[in-house]
Amino acid sequence: MAMASAANAAVIQFDLFGKAGAGLLSGNENQAVNGIAGSGGEVLGGISFDDVSSVLTLNFGFGSANGFGDLTGNATAAHIHGPTASGGSASYTQNAGVKYGLNTLPGWNPSATGGGMTGVTVAIIPGDVAALLDGRFYINVHTSANGGGEIRGNLVAVPEPAGAVLGMVAGGVLLLRRRRA
Repeated sequence: MAMASAANAAVIQFDLFGKAGAGLLSGNENQAVNGIAGSGGEVLGGISFDDVSSVLTLNFGFGSANGFGDLTGNATAAHIHGPTASGGSASYTQNAGVKYGLNTLPGWNPSATGGGMTGVTVAIIPGDVAALLDGRFYINVHTSANGGGEIRGNLVAVPEPAGAVLGMVAGGVLLLRRRRA
């Protein structure tokens, strides 16, 4: 397998999404979790993936100290689950097994009112990279009251704006060439 050169390296930003919207939300869970005010989302530098080193950098928080809703209690576990059977928004309603444990990593904070992690890195195994980029992994934060998960957010790659700009420029050049012909 050929490795990307440093000149072709990309750091890909990720957002958290689910069937209830953007962020780590109780409504993104597939089992019934009703009346939960707990929420979370990206903080500081957000979530990014280096496609050369295959390292996912996590900066997410939950609870009122981070500007979100408090969980029902301290987090008992947090994981990256996946891969789901489908990619894209179809994965929002699918569950998958635990792939990467987060609550055992240095930097994990389980506080219901100000938890999460910043600057924590996870090495993604090569066989999981395509599924990660396809949106088939999600972060799930568990509490005692909601052992199956209280808040969830699917990892969704943010489209690279440079590609869209390049497409518009190329289209404009072709249009100008056509007018002159």
